[in-house]
Amino acid sequence: MADLMGEICETVAVQLGCRSVTPTDRLVEELGAESADVLNIAAALEDRYGILIDEEKLPDLQRVEDLHRLVAARRATIAAEPPQ
Repeated sequence: MADLMGEICETVAVQLGCRSVTPTDRLVEELGAESADVLNIAAALEDRYGILIDEEKLPDLQRVEDLHRLVAARRATIAAEPPQ
């Protein structure tokens, strides 16, 4: 999971134009993200990992580690689904 966290930190940094991002950084308060930025980050993660992030979950994403938990959970759910 450490690699996943690093990739998510990198995605957030690129989307927000930050030099470095840590798992405990607050998206809005510390990194200056606006609601559109969070939506763009979610879209980038959806594209990168082939997952869907419910827009209703976006307000719950306070820290970078929240993004990690959500992405990891969605990937685990997809991996557990039987092939069609």
